[in-house]
Amino acid sequence: MERLKFIGKRLIYLVVMLFGVATLVFILTKMIPGDPTVANLSQRALNDPEVVAAYRAKYGLDQPVFVQYILYIKNLLHLDLGTSIRTNKPVLDELARCYPATIELALFAIILAAVLGILFGVISAMKRNSILDQAVRALSVTGVSIPSFWFALLVLYFFYYKLHIFPGPGRLSNSFSAPATVTGMYVIDSLIEGNPAKALDALQHLILPGLVLAAFTMGLITRTTRSNLLDVMSTDYIRTARAKGLSRVGLIVRHALGNALIPVLTVIGLGLGNLLGGMVLVETIFNWPGVGQFAYESVLSVDYPSIIGVALLIALNYMVINTVVDILYGVIDPRVRCNG
Repeated sequence: MERLKFIGKRLIYLVVMLFGVATLVFILTKMIPGDPTVANLSQRALNDPEVVAAYRAKYGLDQPVFVQYILYIKNLLHLDLGTSIRTNKPVLDELARCYPATIELALFAIILAAVLGILFGVISAMKRNSILDQAVRALSVTGVSIPSFWFALLVLYFFYYKLHIFPGPGRLSNSFSAPATVTGMYVIDSLIEGNPAKALDALQHLILPGLVLAAFTMGLITRTTRSNLLDVMSTDYIRTARAKGLSRVGLIVRHALGNALIPVLTVIGLGLGNLLGGMVLVETIFNWPGVGQFAYESVLSVDYPSIIGVALLIALNYMVINTVVDILYGVIDPRVRCNG
């Protein structure tokens, strides 16, 4: 009962936050400079008052802001995000089209960041104050500090243009056609299609943008793992286990690492939420047709419904992931349930 009560409270918080974020997104969208009518109609159409009036009536731009807000909340309750001004297609369909590409890239990047970050953090803690520790800490600081757009251009120049080790922008090489859509993730869909060569090509296209996106989160995970592992290694029960003759590796793997990784869950969760929101510059540089590129094109055309849709999707990503992390904390550590 205690666990169910804890989960129920977190789900109620999620619903309340969703309503608050939806209201905030609407207000901020109305503060964006520019007129979607001017951005999307030709000069000839703008000179015709009837065309302008019909356009504004079609997208509800002629209504008072309060009326627009009521219609907006009503539509959200029916899972209707409106019609994109730029593409004239439902925003929900547009997000459904580009979201799987972002999911595929984000999952690849977060797995890479988590594996390398935890590994480097453990190595750094085990070799504290050694040259290897200093090198790993320098690498983590570099990963956190390096601008993603500059790193993206750098890896493209060296590994694609100069060395020809990895393929360039896009999700597939020109010699392959897109697989039949099942999940929207090319690696999985290519395997379902029974084409391992296409799946391998899709996986190779993930490496460079995935490495760029993983760098920042990997640096955070490395530093968090190292710091927490060193704290756990100084506790009484670890000193007792060491006095019983357990090896250093055995102490870390069997006793210390599990407790040290609990705070790392938060870093991984926030990192995944950030990646699922779509990295605009990285997706644009790598011509990756995900949420980030869709958001960039929507802002350029002052496409209010699409901007709202992207903002709500990003907020939903963060809130759902944070809720899941909270629940996992409660499952792993009973003290959280008692205090939450």
